[in-house]
Amino acid sequence: MQHIYVSYPEDDHVFAHRLVNDLQIAGYAVFVDAVSQKGTVAWAAETRQAIRSCGAVLMVLSPEDGRRVGMRHEGVLAKRRQKPVVVLRRSPGDVPRYLAQATAVDCMSDDDYDRALADLINVLPPAGLLLAAPNPMPVRVRRPPRQPEQARQRRRVVIAVSVLVVLAVLVLAGIAFGVIPG
Repeated sequence: MQHIYVSYPEDDHVFAHRLVNDLQIAGYAVFVDAVSQKGTVAWAAETRQAIRSCGAVLMVLSPEDGRRVGMRHEGVLAKRRQKPVVVLRRSPGDVPRYLAQATAVDCMSDDDYDRALADLINVLPPAGLLLAAPNPMPVRVRRPPRQPEQARQRRRVVIAVSVLVVLAVLVLAGIAFGVIPG
């Protein structure tokens, strides 16, 4: 099962949760990004995981209000993961460059809400398709290849010889300065 990832500015909380409820009524599973405090390590981890496993990203955006903490992070990650992105514009203005390829739906006032919701449902992947889709496989962490046994053995020998050389130099210096009786 995949979900719709919904990102919204904090000052548009009431609108965003109305939208989430209506999307759920339309049959969508929805993830809202307000779980942890934005900008924290926990928030970034939750965001990455939620965007990796989503079927589409919906960004509620007010371009005339400027940037929002985390918006670029979410948009760039969605683009990198090749997720469909829909921008629901709440004010006039240009969307940021990283969202230039996103589908835009305008909802400048609450009077436009019903039309915008219908347009939004038309551009989002169908709810049944997302619910039936398997979760994307988690990305495995790439580890550096193991060194062959010979390389590890050689490194151990180099370290041992280096330690012996340093000890010999210290002993000779101790003898030369009279710290160690010769």
